[in-house]
Amino acid sequence: MKKLFIILVFLPSMVWGQYFFQYKADIQKVDSTGFYNIFLPPAVTSKLNYKFSDIRVYDIRGKEIPYIRDTEKNRFKTAKREKLRVIQNEHKTAKKYTVVMIHNPEHKQISNLAFIIKNTDAQIWVNISASNDLKNWQILKNNVRYQKEFSDSATAQLLINDLPEANYEYYRVIFFDYNREPIIVLNAYTFYVHKKQKEYVEVPHPQFFQDDTTEPQKTIVKIVFKEPQYIDKIDFKIKSPEYYLRKAELTTRDTSTGKKIRLQYYFHNQKEFYLCSDSSNELLLSRYYAKEIYLVVDNNNNEPLVFEDIRAYQLKEHLIAKLERGKRYVIKFGNQNVPAPIYDLKYFINKIPSNRPEVSVYNIVKLSNPQTESKQLYIKPVYLWTALIIVLVIMIVISVRIFTKYKTDELT
Repeated sequence: MKKLFIILVFLPSMVWGQYFFQYKADIQKVDSTGFYNIFLPPAVTSKLNYKFSDIRVYDIRGKEIPYIRDTEKNRFKTAKREKLRVIQNEHKTAKKYTVVMIHNPEHKQISNLAFIIKNTDAQIWVNISASNDLKNWQILKNNVRYQKEFSDSATAQLLINDLPEANYEYYRVIFFDYNREPIIVLNAYTFYVHKKQKEYVEVPHPQFFQDDTTEPQKTIVKIVFKEPQYIDKIDFKIKSPEYYLRKAELTTRDTSTGKKIRLQYYFHNQKEFYLCSDSSNELLLSRYYAKEIYLVVDNNNNEPLVFEDIRAYQLKEHLIAKLERGKRYVIKFGNQNVPAPIYDLKYFINKIPSNRPEVSVYNIVKLSNPQTESKQLYIKPVYLWTALIIVLVIMIVISVRIFTKYKTDELT
């Protein structure tokens, strides 16, 4: 009984805990009060989790400053909205989701989807896949959370504008309600847009090592970064021969087994590409996180390619926040388990000036003693369920012992 009591007392301290950040950086001071783009260089983004949720802005007194995440991939100028043909719109009550099937018989290029939905919870989880034959499906988005636009009316718009551009005939979109009210989709649209040229920022220059002998008729190029980076584009500069057209594959390796793993990325949904003397040899990725990448080139009976340079880039990232003149601000970041913040500011983005000055961050330091920066408690679900099960078992054991003792006393 004493051991069970000790577990019961100390269990909360093992489960509950405040999240902390591992890094800090100063924000450039501003000359006037207003909204600014806080540029996040690769030295910052490389230390963030995949969702870029583990970053906060604070003033010098520790007050949290609301922000909106802004990335180059979300910037475009709307040309016109075109209604899409919906051939299935069904809510699966037992499975807790709504499935919408879109038909694109003309194979028009689609890079975004907009849905008019009955007003429901702000956050919606979505799966998107595409196909040309209704048999083989390519996953475009897998259980990704989106935010509907703020609306006081009975309906609201949900915009998904970060799809890889493609011309599939069918698109299947699944909206999960997770035991909340059903998500009712009224209409589906796409925006045909005048795209702004995306702005990239170069990540620290990688080293690369070329091997032409390990595998017959193949060149293997090992690309190594000083630390893991999020990569959206790689440029290959090839010195010779003068003319070439080679099939290539980008892979990574499992560090525990050494086996190759195909690199998944969105460039017209191909997993292979070609290096050609008549092209720029630019490969587009989708925020691939890696420290080491392997490029495998099939030379056939040709002489090996000679790589002169390899450079990697990521889409430029900003935080939009209101900063006051003369005040000092910092960002704190770096914790894989920190959830995304929820600020009211995102509902008023239409009131934020579109032309905003850019400020930089500097003096990035690792915190020697990781600091707790929020009173909000974050619990991993597995820990919570484990704690509840242990507490339930303890209660059952105590109840059985009390009942047994009571029966023993009654008999004596």
